[in-house]
Amino acid sequence: MADHHVQGSFAFTCAAAERALIEEAWQRAADLLGDFTPGEPSAAFLAAFMPTDLANPFNGLLAIFDDPAFPDFGAEIQIEGDADCVVSIYGTTDFQPGPIAALIRHCCQESLTARPIGFDWSYACSRPRRDSFGGGWCAIFADHVEFGTTQEQLARRLAKSAPMPMRDPPDPWIDDPDHPSVDWVAEVLNGDTRLGYLDWAIARADAGDNAHALTAPPPA
Repeated sequence: MADHHVQGSFAFTCAAAERALIEEAWQRAADLLGDFTPGEPSAAFLAAFMPTDLANPFNGLLAIFDDPAFPDFGAEIQIEGDADCVVSIYGTTDFQPGPIAALIRHCCQESLTARPIGFDWSYACSRPRRDSFGGGWCAIFADHVEFGTTQEQLARRLAKSAPMPMRDPPDPWIDDPDHPSVDWVAEVLNGDTRLGYLDWAIARADAGDNAHALTAPPPA
């Protein structure tokens, strides 16, 4: 038996109207989670979490959760300030990056238009189980959210260092179309080269590439 923990703690600033919307959405989710009847939603809430069924004005909010029947952010929230509000969100056992990111994107369009908001999180295990430790990051923009994990980043980095598969050497009996063997024969007869055909073709190709690189204009 092992306990797994997802932990996160971050803060960001937002406008007063966005603060009110975050507080309302957070409270509505808490009411629904506790089987309490939420109060009447505000117009701003309905615009941010547009319901797909007018009989249930909160299903737009519920849609941001992996399980709409369990609307839990797995975190606590603390908000300070009036004009420029500082929102702190933190959790130590079941921090939910997806719903938290969706909450911010729906409630903070004005702030996100000015600059994106990001946070990271960690996950751990009470026992040393393989691959049960790591973390991730989230970048929230006005029109989308991006996620990544340390395991994905590590896999990409390791792939860059993986050895290239061995290739069969070129066949010296097959002409390079850009450097045919008749040209090589002519140079050999003239005493201009003592290289074998394959080495001569490779040297000619390298010389051509280097000359092109030196004379090509730098990219704009």
